[in-house]
Amino acid sequence: MQAEHEEILQAALTAADAGKQICLVSVIETFGSSPRPVGSLLAVADSGEFWGSVSGGCVEEELLERLRGHWPGQAEVLLYGESEEERARLQLPCGGCMRLYVQPLQDNVLRDALQALKDRQPIALLSTFSDKHCVVQPCDSKQESSWDGERWLNVLGPRWQLYIVGAGPIAQYLVQMAELVNIRCAVIDPRPEYAEQWQEHWAPLYRQYPDDVLAARGVDRHCFITTVSHDPKIDDLAIMLALRSDAAYVGAMGSVRTSAKRRQRLQEHFGFSEEELAALKAPIGLDIHSKTPAEIAVAILADLISVKNA
Repeated sequence: MQAEHEEILQAALTAADAGKQICLVSVIETFGSSPRPVGSLLAVADSGEFWGSVSGGCVEEELLERLRGHWPGQAEVLLYGESEEERARLQLPCGGCMRLYVQPLQDNVLRDALQALKDRQPIALLSTFSDKHCVVQPCDSKQESSWDGERWLNVLGPRWQLYIVGAGPIAQYLVQMAELVNIRCAVIDPRPEYAEQWQEHWAPLYRQYPDDVLAARGVDRHCFITTVSHDPKIDDLAIMLALRSDAAYVGAMGSVRTSAKRRQRLQEHFGFSEEELAALKAPIGLDIHSKTPAEIAVAILADLISVKNA
């Protein structure tokens, strides 16, 4: 399972609270083909424990060995894959090369960053190489990580949240698969016959109407809204709120004909514009000719991953 920012920082803070020293390793530049993108994180404790990844395994072993022999007292910049011999030894793909920023962190920085992410606030860790400091600052979720040779701004976002309206078989499969790619899930369904058969260990279930739940919990740029209840009285409530929110994805299950009717209904009776309705993915998911609940869940998740990694 790929660890995300919140999980990496939580593990690092737990280790720091146990008296261990922590440094955060970030990918700040890549050249050629790289196994992990700029901004990827690896937290390392002086005990040898580590969380996250900066290369998918290519350089971690050598990096950890280096840190064991030379624990950094200040920020360092390391380059891996500079020569053909090194690229071959590390098995970096396709002649790739990566620059890493190694930053010792105090527990107060970890704590502040983690709390912001738990509050679903995008942040940036700003490290300035000359003065060796690292601070947490708020940022726009559309801002990108950047390195200018002196300042490393690493933008971190909260864990992706998926709201699934409709507690049927599709939701069950979608929850199981979404967790594998570290998307947190919650299911919404006010219908007793569906709520009663839902098992809470799959994902939290809210038994209210979806507009009430979404309004109370809030929808941000790291949220996906999917409606699969087959009941327009329920699905449309979620869609109308989601289309006028910051949601990264709004999708509704239904045939091409049903989806066209939904768009017409939202436009004629609820005043939605063509521009607003263009954000609605309906029929939901990638067009892979899915038929069964499991296949539909695969099509939806593939679409979400595409948005998540765009």
